[in-house]
Amino acid sequence: MTPLLEVAGLSQRFGGLQALTDFSFQLPERELAGLIGPNGAGKTTVFNIVSGFYKPTAGGIVFDGRRINGLKPHQITALGMARTFQNIRLWNDLTVLDNLRLAHYHRLGYGFWSAVLRAPRYRRAERDIETHARDVLAMMKLTDCANELPKNLPYGLQRRVELARALASKPRLLLLDEPAAGLNSADVDELIRLIAWIHGEFKLTIWMIEHQMKVVMALCRHLTVVDFGRVIAAGAPEEIRNHPQVIKAYLGDEAV
Repeated sequence: MTPLLEVAGLSQRFGGLQALTDFSFQLPERELAGLIGPNGAGKTTVFNIVSGFYKPTAGGIVFDGRRINGLKPHQITALGMARTFQNIRLWNDLTVLDNLRLAHYHRLGYGFWSAVLRAPRYRRAERDIETHARDVLAMMKLTDCANELPKNLPYGLQRRVELARALASKPRLLLLDEPAAGLNSADVDELIRLIAWIHGEFKLTIWMIEHQMKVVMALCRHLTVVDFGRVIAAGAPEEIRNHPQVIKAYLGDEAV
C-alpha cells in the first residue's frame, strides 16, 4: 500500500546546531501513530518541516503521492493536511464559529470582486461554509460556545476548539503536537476518548507528538522514538515500552 505520508532522509540544521539527522518515516492511510522523545529531541522540528513551516536542509516529503518540499503551510493545508500546536493558536478576538469559518479560507470558491459585489457565488459559498462550521461544532459538542471568544473558555475547551478548527478544513491527515499539554487528569481522559472518536468518525490518518505515555499507549498503533535528532526505535507501543535504548533515553521510571 502506498503511504499517505512518506518522509525520507530529513535533516535540519540551524546554524551550527544539527536539530534532525536522516529522519525517515512512512505513515499508511487511516493509521494513528505517535512520535515521542525527550524535550529537544527534534519532534516538533519534524512537524514544522512536514507542515511547511521549515524548509529542510536535506530530504524529501511526499504527501498523497505529491512531493511537498518547499510548499507553504497554506498550500499544504489545501492538499489535505491540518495541524494543531503545543501552544494553542486560536484567533482569540474572533468567535469560536468565526475561527472555524476561517479554516475554510483555502477553498473559498469565489474571488475578490464576488465578495465585494456579494455575488451569488459568494453568498452560496459563505452559506455552505457556515453550515459546515456549525456541523463540526455540533459534532464536537461546541454548539453552545459558537458565539464565545476562545480566550474566555476553559483551557480544555480551547483545546477542543483547536481540534474542531483543524477538522473544519476537511483534512485527510491530522498532525497533533502535544494535544494533552496543560490538561488535568480528567481532561486527558476525555482527550483520549475524543481523539479515538475523531479517528474513527472522520476516517482520518493521525500522527501525534505526545509526552504523556498514558495517551500514546492508549491511542497509537505505532510509535517512532527520536533522541538528539535521530530515530532510535520504531514499533508497536509494547515493543517501545520495553526497548532498552528508549528506557534509557526517555521513559525512565514510567516503563517500570
